[in-house]
Amino acid sequence: MNRSRLMQAANGQIPCDLVLKNVQLVNVFTKEIYLAEIGICEGYIAHVAQPGEEGIKGEREYDAQGKYAIPGMIDTHIHIESTMMNPANLAKAVLPHGTTTLVTDPHELANVLGLEGVRYILEASANLPLRVFVLAPSCVPSAVGVETSGAAFNAPEISTMLGWERVIGLAEVMDFPGVIYQSRRMQEILEAARKHGGFLQGHTPFLTGRGLSAYQCSGVNSDHETTGTKEALYKLRAGMVLECRESSIAQNIKALAPALKECNYPPNTTLCTDDREPDDLLREGHLDHVIRRAVAEGIPVLEAIRMCTYNAAQVTKLYDLGALAPGKVADVVLLEDLAAFKVNEVFVGGRLVAKEGKPAVELAAPSHPVERKNTVCLRHEPTADTFQIKAPGKEKARVNVIVYDAENPLLTRLAQAELPVKGGCIDLSQEQELAFLSILERHGKNGNVAVGLVQGLGLKRGAIASTVSHDCHNLTVIGREPEDMALAARELARSGGGIVCVAEGKVLAKVELPIAGLMSPLTVEELAPLTSHLKQTIKDLGLLGDYPLLRVATFALAVIPEVKMTDMGLVDVLTQQFIPILA
Repeated sequence: MNRSRLMQAANGQIPCDLVLKNVQLVNVFTKEIYLAEIGICEGYIAHVAQPGEEGIKGEREYDAQGKYAIPGMIDTHIHIESTMMNPANLAKAVLPHGTTTLVTDPHELANVLGLEGVRYILEASANLPLRVFVLAPSCVPSAVGVETSGAAFNAPEISTMLGWERVIGLAEVMDFPGVIYQSRRMQEILEAARKHGGFLQGHTPFLTGRGLSAYQCSGVNSDHETTGTKEALYKLRAGMVLECRESSIAQNIKALAPALKECNYPPNTTLCTDDREPDDLLREGHLDHVIRRAVAEGIPVLEAIRMCTYNAAQVTKLYDLGALAPGKVADVVLLEDLAAFKVNEVFVGGRLVAKEGKPAVELAAPSHPVERKNTVCLRHEPTADTFQIKAPGKEKARVNVIVYDAENPLLTRLAQAELPVKGGCIDLSQEQELAFLSILERHGKNGNVAVGLVQGLGLKRGAIASTVSHDCHNLTVIGREPEDMALAARELARSGGGIVCVAEGKVLAKVELPIAGLMSPLTVEELAPLTSHLKQTIKDLGLLGDYPLLRVATFALAVIPEVKMTDMGLVDVLTQQFIPILA
Protein backbone atom coordinates (compact mmCIF):
# COMPACT_ATOMS: atom_id res chain seq x y z
CA MET A 1 0.00 0.00 0.00
CA ASN A 2 1.31 3.44 -0.99
CA ARG A 3 0.38 5.41 2.12
CA SER A 4 1.57 8.70 0.63
CA ARG A 5 -0.82 8.30 -2.29
CA LEU A 6 -3.63 7.37 0.13
CA MET A 7 -3.00 10.57 2.09
CA GLN A 8 -2.99 12.63 -1.11
CA ALA A 9 -6.38 11.17 -2.01
CA ALA A 10 -7.63 11.92 1.51
CA ASN A 11 -6.51 15.55 1.09
CA GLY A 12 -8.23 15.83 -2.29
CA GLN A 13 -4.90 16.37 -4.08
CA ILE A 14 -5.55 13.40 -6.37
CA PRO A 15 -8.82 11.61 -7.22
CA CYS A 16 -9.69 8.40 -5.39
CA ASP A 17 -9.50 5.11 -7.27
CA LEU A 18 -13.17 4.42 -6.52
CA VAL A 19 -16.02 6.35 -4.93
CA LEU A 20 -19.11 4.64 -3.57
CA LYS A 21 -21.85 7.20 -4.11
CA ASN A 22 -25.27 7.46 -2.49
CA VAL A 23 -24.76 5.10 0.45
CA GLN A 24 -26.56 5.05 3.79
CA LEU A 25 -23.50 4.66 5.97
CA VAL A 26 -23.83 2.58 9.15
CA ASN A 27 -21.40 4.19 11.59
CA VAL A 28 -20.20 1.54 14.07
CA PHE A 29 -18.60 4.21 16.27
CA THR A 30 -21.64 6.46 16.84
CA LYS A 31 -24.36 3.95 15.87
CA GLU A 32 -25.78 6.49 13.38
CA ILE A 33 -26.99 6.00 9.83
CA TYR A 34 -26.63 8.85 7.34
CA LEU A 35 -26.16 9.59 3.64
CA ALA A 36 -22.47 9.56 2.70
CA GLU A 37 -19.85 8.92 0.02
CA ILE A 38 -16.90 6.59 0.52
CA GLY A 39 -13.63 7.42 -1.26
CA ILE A 40 -11.27 4.47 -1.73
CA CYS A 41 -7.60 4.54 -2.71
CA GLU A 42 -4.98 1.80 -2.63
CA GLY A 43 -7.59 -0.58 -1.22
CA TYR A 44 -8.14 1.62 1.85
CA ILE A 45 -10.71 4.25 2.72
CA ALA A 46 -9.28 7.72 2.07
CA HIS A 47 -12.26 9.85 3.05
CA VAL A 48 -15.92 9.51 4.02
CA ALA A 49 -17.97 12.54 3.00
CA GLN A 50 -20.52 13.25 5.73
CA PRO A 51 -23.85 15.07 5.16
CA GLY A 52 -23.30 18.62 3.86
CA GLU A 53 -19.74 17.96 2.67
CA GLU A 54 -18.59 18.36 -0.90
CA GLY A 55 -18.68 15.16 -2.95
CA ILE A 56 -15.57 13.05 -3.54
CA LYS A 57 -13.95 12.81 -6.96
CA GLY A 58 -12.79 9.43 -8.21
CA GLU A 59 -11.42 7.69 -11.28
CA ARG A 60 -14.44 5.38 -11.03
CA GLU A 61 -17.79 5.75 -9.33
CA TYR A 62 -20.26 3.15 -8.11
CA ASP A 63 -23.85 4.19 -7.42
CA ALA A 64 -25.04 2.31 -4.32
CA GLN A 65 -28.59 3.53 -4.98
CA GLY A 66 -29.27 4.34 -1.35
CA LYS A 67 -28.19 0.95 0.00
CA TYR A 68 -26.87 0.62 3.55
CA ALA A 69 -23.07 0.31 3.81
CA ILE A 70 -21.57 -1.70 6.65
CA PRO A 71 -18.00 -2.90 7.21
CA GLY A 72 -17.07 -6.36 5.98
CA MET A 73 -18.00 -8.93 8.61
CA ILE A 74 -15.41 -10.83 10.66
CA ASP A 75 -15.90 -14.37 12.00
CA THR A 76 -13.72 -14.47 15.12
CA HIS A 77 -13.85 -18.24 15.58
CA ILE A 78 -14.21 -20.76 12.76
CA HIS A 79 -12.69 -24.07 11.78
CA ILE A 80 -12.45 -24.05 7.98
CA GLU A 81 -12.18 -27.84 8.06
CA SER A 82 -15.66 -28.13 9.58
CA THR A 83 -17.17 -26.62 6.44
CA MET A 84 -15.64 -29.59 4.57
CA MET A 85 -14.38 -27.18 1.89
CA ASN A 86 -10.95 -25.96 0.89
CA PRO A 87 -10.33 -22.22 1.41
CA ALA A 88 -11.11 -21.22 -2.19
CA ASN A 89 -14.48 -22.95 -2.23
CA LEU A 90 -15.29 -21.60 1.21
CA ALA A 91 -14.53 -18.09 -0.08
CA LYS A 92 -17.02 -18.64 -2.90
CA ALA A 93 -19.60 -19.69 -0.31
CA VAL A 94 -19.21 -16.94 2.31
CA LEU A 95 -18.16 -13.78 0.42
CA PRO A 96 -21.63 -13.31 -1.12
CA HIS A 97 -23.01 -13.33 2.45
CA GLY A 98 -20.84 -10.38 3.51
CA THR A 99 -18.16 -12.26 5.43
CA THR A 100 -14.84 -10.78 4.35
CA THR A 101 -12.53 -11.99 7.13
CA LEU A 102 -12.07 -15.31 8.92
CA VAL A 103 -10.02 -15.92 12.05
CA THR A 104 -9.55 -19.66 11.81
CA ASP A 105 -8.20 -22.32 14.13
CA PRO A 106 -6.84 -25.15 11.95
CA HIS A 107 -6.43 -27.57 14.84
CA GLU A 108 -8.42 -30.24 12.99
CA LEU A 109 -5.85 -30.31 10.18
CA ALA A 110 -3.01 -29.94 12.68
CA ASN A 111 -4.14 -33.01 14.61
CA VAL A 112 -3.82 -34.98 11.38
CA LEU A 113 -0.89 -33.33 9.57
CA GLY A 114 0.90 -31.22 12.16
CA LEU A 115 2.65 -28.08 10.90
CA GLU A 116 2.05 -29.21 7.32
CA GLY A 117 -1.70 -28.85 7.91
CA VAL A 118 -1.37 -25.29 9.20
CA ARG A 119 0.87 -24.38 6.26
CA TYR A 120 -1.77 -25.80 3.90
CA ILE A 121 -4.44 -23.41 5.19
CA LEU A 122 -2.06 -20.45 4.87
CA GLU A 123 -0.89 -21.37 1.37
CA ALA A 124 -4.32 -22.36 0.04
CA SER A 125 -5.79 -19.03 1.20
CA ALA A 126 -2.87 -16.78 0.25
CA ASN A 127 -4.32 -15.19 -2.89
CA LEU A 128 -8.01 -15.10 -2.07
CA PRO A 129 -10.13 -11.95 -1.72
CA LEU A 130 -11.38 -13.52 1.52
CA ARG A 131 -9.04 -12.45 4.32
CA VAL A 132 -7.93 -15.56 6.25
CA PHE A 133 -5.99 -15.11 9.48
CA VAL A 134 -4.77 -18.14 11.39
CA LEU A 135 -4.39 -18.84 15.10
CA ALA A 136 -1.68 -21.29 16.14
CA PRO A 137 -3.45 -24.44 17.40
CA SER A 138 -2.91 -24.98 21.12
CA CYS A 139 -4.73 -28.33 21.39
CA VAL A 140 -2.68 -30.78 19.37
CA PRO A 141 -3.57 -33.19 20.85
CA SER A 142 -6.63 -31.85 22.64
CA ALA A 143 -6.24 -34.34 25.49
CA VAL A 144 -2.61 -35.18 26.23
CA GLY A 145 -1.89 -38.78 27.20
CA VAL A 146 -5.35 -40.21 26.53
CA GLU A 147 -5.52 -40.17 22.72
CA THR A 148 -3.29 -40.63 19.68
CA SER A 149 -3.25 -37.79 17.19
CA GLY A 150 -1.21 -37.27 14.05
CA ALA A 151 1.04 -34.66 15.68
CA ALA A 152 1.89 -32.96 18.96
CA PHE A 153 2.45 -29.23 19.42
CA ASN A 154 4.40 -27.80 22.31
CA ALA A 155 5.99 -24.41 22.88
CA PRO A 156 8.60 -24.74 20.06
CA GLU A 157 5.91 -25.48 17.45
CA ILE A 158 3.76 -22.61 18.74
CA SER A 159 6.71 -20.21 18.49
CA THR A 160 7.43 -21.40 14.94
CA MET A 161 3.85 -20.80 13.78
CA LEU A 162 3.63 -17.40 15.47
CA GLY A 163 6.52 -16.31 13.26
CA TRP A 164 4.56 -17.05 10.08
CA GLU A 165 2.74 -14.32 8.15
CA ARG A 166 -1.00 -14.09 8.92
CA VAL A 167 -0.68 -16.13 12.13
CA ILE A 168 -2.05 -13.61 14.61
CA GLY A 169 -2.23 -15.43 17.93
CA LEU A 170 -3.00 -18.60 19.87
CA ALA A 171 -6.06 -20.70 19.03
CA GLU A 172 -8.67 -21.82 21.53
CA VAL A 173 -6.99 -23.08 24.69
CA MET A 174 -9.20 -26.08 25.39
CA ASP A 175 -7.12 -27.49 28.22
CA PHE A 176 -8.51 -25.06 30.79
CA PRO A 177 -7.69 -27.39 33.73
CA GLY A 178 -4.07 -27.38 32.50
CA VAL A 179 -4.14 -23.57 32.48
CA ILE A 180 -5.78 -23.20 35.88
CA TYR A 181 -3.54 -25.74 37.60
CA GLN A 182 -0.46 -24.59 35.65
CA SER A 183 0.65 -27.72 33.85
CA ARG A 184 4.17 -27.33 32.52
CA ARG A 185 3.09 -27.82 28.88
CA MET A 186 0.36 -25.18 29.03
CA GLN A 187 2.59 -22.71 30.90
CA GLU A 188 5.25 -23.00 28.21
CA ILE A 189 2.72 -22.67 25.36
CA LEU A 190 1.14 -19.59 26.95
CA GLU A 191 4.51 -18.00 27.60
CA ALA A 192 5.43 -18.42 23.92
CA ALA A 193 2.10 -16.87 22.89
CA ARG A 194 2.36 -13.95 25.33
CA LYS A 195 5.79 -13.09 23.92
CA HIS A 196 4.24 -12.81 20.47
CA GLY A 197 1.62 -10.38 21.77
CA GLY A 198 -1.28 -11.51 19.59
CA PHE A 199 -4.84 -12.63 20.33
CA LEU A 200 -5.12 -15.49 22.83
CA GLN A 201 -8.39 -17.33 22.26
CA GLY A 202 -10.13 -19.26 25.02
CA HIS A 203 -12.44 -22.23 25.52
CA THR A 204 -14.13 -22.42 28.94
CA PRO A 205 -17.46 -24.31 28.97
CA PHE A 206 -19.35 -23.81 32.28
CA LEU A 207 -16.33 -22.17 33.95
CA THR A 208 -17.02 -19.30 36.39
CA GLY A 209 -15.71 -18.13 39.78
CA ARG A 210 -12.12 -18.44 40.87
CA GLY A 211 -11.31 -20.91 38.13
CA LEU A 212 -12.32 -18.40 35.47
CA SER A 213 -10.25 -15.70 37.15
CA ALA A 214 -7.20 -17.96 37.17
CA TYR A 215 -7.76 -18.69 33.48
CA GLN A 216 -8.01 -14.98 32.66
CA CYS A 217 -4.87 -14.24 34.65
CA SER A 218 -2.97 -16.48 32.21
CA GLY A 219 -3.68 -13.90 29.50
CA VAL A 220 -6.41 -15.89 27.73
CA ASN A 221 -9.61 -13.90 27.81
CA SER A 222 -12.29 -15.11 25.40
CA ASP A 223 -14.83 -17.92 25.18
CA HIS A 224 -17.12 -19.29 22.46
CA GLU A 225 -18.44 -22.22 24.52
CA THR A 226 -20.83 -20.26 26.74
CA THR A 227 -24.31 -21.75 26.44
CA GLY A 228 -26.32 -20.30 29.35
CA THR A 229 -27.62 -16.85 30.25
CA LYS A 230 -26.24 -16.79 33.82
CA GLU A 231 -22.86 -18.05 32.67
CA ALA A 232 -22.77 -15.39 29.95
CA LEU A 233 -23.65 -12.63 32.41
CA TYR A 234 -20.89 -13.75 34.78
CA LYS A 235 -18.29 -13.81 32.03
CA LEU A 236 -19.29 -10.42 30.62
CA ARG A 237 -19.07 -8.87 34.09
CA ALA A 238 -15.63 -10.45 34.51
CA GLY A 239 -14.45 -8.77 31.31
CA MET A 240 -14.31 -12.02 29.34
CA VAL A 241 -14.79 -11.64 25.60
CA LEU A 242 -17.95 -13.53 24.68
CA GLU A 243 -17.74 -14.94 21.15
CA CYS A 244 -21.44 -15.61 20.64
CA ARG A 245 -21.81 -18.78 18.61
CA GLU A 246 -24.44 -19.97 16.17
CA SER A 247 -23.09 -23.13 14.54
CA SER A 248 -24.47 -26.26 12.93
CA ILE A 249 -24.64 -28.05 16.29
CA ALA A 250 -24.68 -25.28 18.92
CA GLN A 251 -27.22 -22.48 18.62
CA ASN A 252 -26.34 -20.22 21.56
CA ILE A 253 -27.68 -16.80 20.50
CA LYS A 254 -31.10 -17.37 22.10
CA ALA A 255 -29.56 -18.10 25.52
CA LEU A 256 -26.93 -15.36 25.32
CA ALA A 257 -29.19 -12.53 24.11
CA PRO A 258 -30.73 -11.76 27.55
CA ALA A 259 -27.25 -11.31 29.06
CA LEU A 260 -26.21 -9.01 26.21
CA LYS A 261 -29.33 -6.89 26.71
CA GLU A 262 -28.82 -6.68 30.48
CA CYS A 263 -25.25 -5.48 29.98
CA ASN A 264 -26.31 -2.98 27.28
CA TYR A 265 -24.37 -4.72 24.50
CA PRO A 266 -20.83 -4.32 25.84
CA PRO A 267 -17.77 -4.10 23.55
CA ASN A 268 -16.43 -7.48 24.76
CA THR A 269 -18.81 -9.38 22.47
CA THR A 270 -18.38 -10.82 18.96
CA LEU A 271 -20.24 -13.27 16.72
CA CYS A 272 -18.85 -16.53 15.37
CA THR A 273 -19.91 -19.68 13.53
CA ASP A 274 -17.35 -22.24 14.85
CA ASP A 275 -18.51 -25.36 12.92
CA ARG A 276 -20.78 -24.76 9.91
CA GLU A 277 -21.81 -27.53 7.52
CA PRO A 278 -22.19 -27.12 3.73
CA ASP A 279 -25.97 -27.57 3.46
CA ASP A 280 -26.52 -25.09 6.32
CA LEU A 281 -24.23 -22.57 4.62
CA LEU A 282 -26.06 -22.92 1.32
CA ARG A 283 -29.54 -22.80 2.87
CA GLU A 284 -29.11 -20.22 5.65
CA GLY A 285 -25.91 -18.29 5.01
CA HIS A 286 -22.97 -17.43 7.22
CA LEU A 287 -22.56 -14.41 9.55
CA ASP A 288 -25.57 -12.81 7.90
CA HIS A 289 -27.59 -15.72 9.31
CA VAL A 290 -26.09 -15.15 12.77
CA ILE A 291 -27.12 -11.49 12.61
CA ARG A 292 -30.64 -12.44 11.57
CA ARG A 293 -30.79 -14.83 14.54
CA ALA A 294 -29.55 -12.09 16.88
CA VAL A 295 -32.17 -9.65 15.59
CA ALA A 296 -34.86 -12.32 15.99
CA GLU A 297 -33.87 -12.55 19.67
CA GLY A 298 -34.34 -8.82 20.16
CA ILE A 299 -30.78 -7.58 19.66
CA PRO A 300 -30.85 -4.28 17.67
CA VAL A 301 -29.39 -4.75 14.22
CA LEU A 302 -26.80 -1.99 14.72
CA GLU A 303 -25.54 -3.74 17.85
CA ALA A 304 -25.32 -7.06 16.01
CA ILE A 305 -23.43 -5.40 13.14
CA ARG A 306 -21.01 -3.77 15.57
CA MET A 307 -20.36 -7.14 17.24
CA CYS A 308 -19.15 -8.81 14.03
CA THR A 309 -17.28 -5.78 12.66
CA TYR A 310 -15.74 -3.22 15.01
CA ASN A 311 -15.82 -5.37 18.16
CA ALA A 312 -14.42 -8.34 16.26
CA ALA A 313 -11.54 -6.29 14.83
CA GLN A 314 -10.64 -4.84 18.24
CA VAL A 315 -10.73 -8.20 20.03
CA THR A 316 -8.54 -9.94 17.42
CA LYS A 317 -6.21 -6.91 17.16
CA LEU A 318 -6.96 -6.48 13.45
CA TYR A 319 -7.17 -2.74 13.95
CA ASP A 320 -7.34 -1.73 10.28
CA LEU A 321 -10.56 -3.71 9.81
CA GLY A 322 -14.07 -3.42 11.18
CA ALA A 323 -15.14 0.15 10.37
CA LEU A 324 -15.85 2.46 7.43
CA ALA A 325 -13.47 5.26 8.31
CA PRO A 326 -10.32 6.92 6.88
CA GLY A 327 -7.28 4.65 7.09
CA LYS A 328 -9.33 1.48 7.39
CA VAL A 329 -9.30 -1.31 4.82
CA ALA A 330 -12.03 -0.79 2.22
CA ASP A 331 -14.08 -3.89 2.97
CA VAL A 332 -17.66 -2.73 2.37
CA VAL A 333 -20.95 -4.63 2.34
CA LEU A 334 -24.06 -3.10 0.74
CA LEU A 335 -27.60 -4.11 1.74
CA GLU A 336 -31.01 -2.84 0.59
CA ASP A 337 -32.74 -3.72 3.85
CA LEU A 338 -31.07 -3.90 7.28
CA ALA A 339 -34.03 -5.67 8.87
CA ALA A 340 -34.06 -8.53 6.34
CA PHE A 341 -30.26 -8.38 6.23
CA LYS A 342 -29.89 -9.69 2.70
CA VAL A 343 -26.50 -8.82 1.25
CA ASN A 344 -26.42 -7.26 -2.22
CA GLU A 345 -22.80 -6.28 -2.99
CA VAL A 346 -19.47 -7.01 -1.30
CA PHE A 347 -16.24 -5.07 -1.81
CA VAL A 348 -12.91 -6.31 -0.45
CA GLY A 349 -10.06 -3.83 -0.59
CA GLY A 350 -12.25 -1.64 -2.81
CA ARG A 351 -12.79 -4.43 -5.33
CA LEU A 352 -16.26 -5.80 -6.08
CA VAL A 353 -16.00 -9.51 -5.23
CA ALA A 354 -19.65 -10.57 -4.90
CA LYS A 355 -23.02 -9.36 -6.14
CA GLU A 356 -26.57 -10.62 -5.60
CA GLY A 357 -25.52 -13.86 -3.95
CA LYS A 358 -22.79 -14.82 -6.44
CA PRO A 359 -19.01 -14.29 -6.62
CA ALA A 360 -18.09 -11.46 -8.99
CA VAL A 361 -14.46 -12.60 -9.42
CA GLU A 362 -12.80 -15.86 -10.41
CA LEU A 363 -11.78 -17.93 -7.37
CA ALA A 364 -9.67 -20.83 -8.59
CA ALA A 365 -8.48 -23.42 -6.07
CA PRO A 366 -4.73 -24.01 -6.55
CA SER A 367 -3.51 -27.59 -6.48
CA HIS A 368 -1.64 -28.53 -3.29
CA PRO A 369 0.29 -31.71 -2.35
CA VAL A 370 -1.74 -32.13 0.86
CA GLU A 371 -4.87 -32.62 -1.25
CA ARG A 372 -3.37 -35.74 -2.85
CA LYS A 373 -2.23 -37.43 0.37
CA ASN A 374 -4.21 -40.35 1.86
CA THR A 375 -4.06 -39.86 5.61
CA VAL A 376 -6.16 -42.88 6.61
CA CYS A 377 -3.33 -45.21 7.60
CA LEU A 378 -4.76 -48.23 9.44
CA ARG A 379 -2.21 -50.79 10.63
CA HIS A 380 -4.63 -53.68 10.07
CA GLU A 381 -7.60 -54.14 7.77
CA PRO A 382 -10.75 -54.04 9.91
CA THR A 383 -12.88 -57.19 10.13
CA ALA A 384 -16.03 -57.99 12.09
CA ASP A 385 -13.82 -59.38 14.88
CA THR A 386 -12.18 -55.92 15.23
CA PHE A 387 -15.43 -54.55 16.66
CA GLN A 388 -16.21 -57.23 19.23
CA ILE A 389 -15.93 -56.79 23.01
CA LYS A 390 -14.30 -59.96 24.33
CA ALA A 391 -15.53 -61.46 27.60
CA PRO A 392 -14.20 -65.04 27.51
CA GLY A 393 -15.44 -67.62 29.97
CA LYS A 394 -18.53 -65.63 30.99
CA GLU A 395 -22.26 -66.04 30.47
CA LYS A 396 -22.92 -62.43 31.42
CA ALA A 397 -20.69 -59.41 31.84
CA ARG A 398 -21.12 -56.01 33.49
CA VAL A 399 -19.97 -53.32 31.07
CA ASN A 400 -19.29 -49.59 31.50
CA VAL A 401 -21.41 -47.71 28.98
CA ILE A 402 -21.46 -44.16 27.58
CA VAL A 403 -24.96 -42.72 27.94
CA TYR A 404 -25.81 -40.36 25.11
CA ASP A 405 -28.20 -37.43 25.55
CA ALA A 406 -30.13 -36.68 22.36
CA GLU A 407 -31.07 -33.24 23.75
CA ASN A 408 -27.46 -32.21 24.37
CA PRO A 409 -25.21 -34.32 22.13
CA LEU A 410 -21.90 -32.99 23.42
CA LEU A 411 -22.56 -34.09 27.01
CA THR A 412 -22.44 -37.72 28.07
CA ARG A 413 -22.45 -39.68 31.31
CA LEU A 414 -21.35 -43.11 32.54
CA ALA A 415 -23.61 -46.04 33.36
CA GLN A 416 -23.32 -49.81 33.63
CA ALA A 417 -25.22 -52.60 31.93
CA GLU A 418 -25.24 -56.36 32.49
CA LEU A 419 -25.19 -58.05 29.12
CA PRO A 420 -25.20 -61.60 27.76
CA VAL A 421 -22.04 -63.13 26.33
CA LYS A 422 -22.19 -65.30 23.22
CA GLY A 423 -19.17 -67.05 21.75
CA GLY A 424 -16.91 -65.18 24.16
CA CYS A 425 -18.16 -61.75 23.03
CA ILE A 426 -20.74 -59.27 24.25
CA ASP A 427 -24.04 -59.94 22.47
CA LEU A 428 -26.27 -56.96 21.58
CA SER A 429 -28.82 -58.84 19.50
CA GLN A 430 -31.53 -58.39 22.13
CA GLU A 431 -30.38 -54.97 23.38
CA GLN A 432 -32.14 -52.32 21.30
CA GLU A 433 -30.88 -49.38 23.38
CA LEU A 434 -27.19 -50.14 22.89
CA ALA A 435 -24.73 -49.89 20.00
CA PHE A 436 -21.03 -50.56 19.56
CA LEU A 437 -18.70 -47.56 19.54
CA SER A 438 -15.15 -47.95 18.29
CA ILE A 439 -12.24 -45.57 17.75
CA LEU A 440 -9.41 -46.73 15.46
CA GLU A 441 -6.07 -44.91 15.37
CA ARG A 442 -5.71 -43.86 11.72
CA HIS A 443 -2.49 -41.83 11.64
CA GLY A 444 -0.21 -44.87 11.22
CA LYS A 445 1.25 -44.46 14.72
CA ASN A 446 0.35 -47.56 16.72
CA GLY A 447 -2.77 -49.29 15.33
CA ASN A 448 -4.79 -48.82 18.54
CA VAL A 449 -8.41 -49.97 18.49
CA ALA A 450 -10.81 -49.32 21.35
CA VAL A 451 -14.32 -50.79 21.43
CA GLY A 452 -17.07 -49.87 23.86
CA LEU A 453 -20.81 -49.35 24.06
CA VAL A 454 -23.12 -46.36 23.82
CA GLN A 455 -26.67 -46.16 25.13
CA GLY A 456 -29.52 -43.95 23.90
CA LEU A 457 -28.13 -43.29 20.46
CA GLY A 458 -31.23 -44.66 18.78
CA LEU A 459 -29.33 -46.58 16.09
CA LYS A 460 -31.47 -49.52 15.00
CA ARG A 461 -29.37 -51.08 12.25
CA GLY A 462 -26.22 -50.73 10.17
CA ALA A 463 -23.15 -48.65 10.93
CA ILE A 464 -21.79 -45.13 10.54
CA ALA A 465 -18.08 -44.36 10.20
CA SER A 466 -16.31 -41.00 10.17
CA THR A 467 -12.75 -39.71 9.96
CA VAL A 468 -14.14 -36.36 11.15
CA SER A 469 -13.69 -37.16 14.83
CA HIS A 470 -12.97 -34.14 17.01
CA ASP A 471 -10.23 -33.40 17.77
CA CYS A 472 -7.90 -36.36 17.27
CA HIS A 473 -9.67 -37.23 13.98
CA ASN A 474 -9.14 -40.92 14.37
CA LEU A 475 -11.68 -43.23 12.73
CA THR A 476 -14.95 -43.37 14.68
CA VAL A 477 -17.31 -46.24 13.92
CA ILE A 478 -20.70 -46.80 15.57
CA GLY A 479 -22.97 -49.66 14.68
CA ARG A 480 -25.30 -52.48 15.54
CA GLU A 481 -23.60 -55.15 13.41
CA PRO A 482 -19.80 -55.65 13.49
CA GLU A 483 -19.84 -56.79 9.85
CA ASP A 484 -21.33 -53.47 8.74
CA MET A 485 -18.87 -51.59 10.97
CA ALA A 486 -15.95 -53.35 9.28
CA LEU A 487 -17.28 -52.53 5.80
CA ALA A 488 -17.74 -48.87 6.75
CA ALA A 489 -14.19 -48.63 8.10
CA ARG A 490 -12.68 -50.26 5.02
CA GLU A 491 -14.68 -47.95 2.73
CA LEU A 492 -13.18 -44.84 4.35
CA ALA A 493 -9.66 -46.28 4.35
CA ARG A 494 -10.00 -46.83 0.60
CA SER A 495 -11.36 -43.37 -0.20
CA GLY A 496 -8.99 -41.38 2.03
CA GLY A 497 -11.60 -40.48 4.61
CA GLY A 498 -15.04 -39.01 4.98
CA ILE A 499 -18.35 -40.12 6.46
CA VAL A 500 -20.26 -43.22 5.36
CA CYS A 501 -23.47 -45.10 6.22
CA VAL A 502 -23.70 -48.86 5.72
CA ALA A 503 -26.51 -51.36 6.31
CA GLU A 504 -26.98 -55.02 5.37
CA GLY A 505 -23.60 -55.03 3.67
CA LYS A 506 -24.35 -52.07 1.37
CA VAL A 507 -23.12 -48.48 1.28
CA LEU A 508 -26.19 -46.26 1.59
CA ALA A 509 -24.60 -42.81 1.63
CA LYS A 510 -21.11 -41.38 1.63
CA VAL A 511 -19.34 -38.03 1.57
CA GLU A 512 -15.71 -38.47 0.57
CA LEU A 513 -13.28 -36.09 2.32
CA PRO A 514 -9.91 -36.93 0.80
CA ILE A 515 -8.11 -33.83 2.13
CA ALA A 516 -6.77 -35.08 5.49
CA GLY A 517 -9.99 -37.07 5.92
CA LEU A 518 -11.68 -33.75 6.73
CA MET A 519 -12.24 -31.71 3.57
CA SER A 520 -13.43 -32.06 -0.01
CA PRO A 521 -12.38 -30.32 -3.25
CA LEU A 522 -16.07 -29.84 -4.10
CA THR A 523 -17.97 -26.54 -4.01
CA VAL A 524 -20.75 -25.82 -1.53
CA GLU A 525 -23.35 -26.38 -4.27
CA GLU A 526 -21.86 -29.83 -4.95
CA LEU A 527 -21.35 -30.79 -1.31
CA ALA A 528 -24.65 -29.60 0.14
CA PRO A 529 -26.89 -32.27 -1.46
CA LEU A 530 -24.40 -34.98 -0.46
CA THR A 531 -24.29 -33.90 3.18
CA SER A 532 -28.06 -33.43 3.25
CA HIS A 533 -28.60 -36.97 1.92
CA LEU A 534 -26.05 -38.33 4.38
CA LYS A 535 -27.81 -36.68 7.33
CA GLN A 536 -31.16 -38.10 6.27
CA THR A 537 -29.66 -41.56 5.87
CA ILE A 538 -28.17 -41.39 9.37
CA LYS A 539 -31.60 -40.47 10.74
CA ASP A 540 -33.17 -43.31 8.74
CA LEU A 541 -30.83 -45.71 10.54
CA GLY A 542 -32.41 -44.47 13.77
CA LEU A 543 -29.96 -41.92 15.16
CA LEU A 544 -31.86 -39.57 17.46
CA GLY A 545 -31.77 -35.78 17.51
CA ASP A 546 -30.69 -33.09 15.08
CA TYR A 547 -27.22 -32.34 13.64
CA PRO A 548 -26.24 -36.00 13.07
CA LEU A 549 -22.81 -35.41 11.50
CA LEU A 550 -21.33 -33.56 14.44
CA ARG A 551 -23.01 -35.94 16.89
CA VAL A 552 -21.02 -38.81 15.42
CA ALA A 553 -17.88 -36.67 15.29
CA THR A 554 -17.79 -35.76 19.00
CA PHE A 555 -17.68 -39.19 20.68
CA ALA A 556 -13.87 -38.94 20.76
CA LEU A 557 -13.78 -35.35 22.08
CA ALA A 558 -12.07 -36.10 25.36
CA VAL A 559 -12.29 -32.52 26.67
CA ILE A 560 -16.11 -32.33 26.92
CA PRO A 561 -17.62 -33.99 30.06
CA GLU A 562 -18.32 -36.54 31.34
CA VAL A 563 -17.02 -39.59 29.49
CA LYS A 564 -15.69 -40.14 25.96
CA MET A 565 -13.98 -42.85 23.94
CA THR A 566 -10.54 -42.51 22.34
CA ASP A 567 -8.32 -45.00 20.53
CA MET A 568 -6.79 -45.76 23.93
CA GLY A 569 -10.05 -46.55 25.71
CA LEU A 570 -12.91 -45.13 27.75
CA VAL A 571 -11.93 -41.80 29.37
CA ASP A 572 -13.26 -39.93 32.40
CA VAL A 573 -12.98 -36.41 30.99
CA LEU A 574 -12.79 -34.59 34.31
CA THR A 575 -9.99 -36.75 35.76
CA GLN A 576 -8.42 -37.74 32.41
CA GLN A 577 -8.22 -41.30 33.72
CA PHE A 578 -9.16 -44.47 31.86
CA ILE A 579 -12.23 -46.51 32.78
CA PRO A 580 -12.22 -50.26 32.06
CA ILE A 581 -14.80 -51.42 29.53
CA LEU A 582 -15.61 -54.52 31.59
CA ALA A 583 -16.63 -53.25 35.02
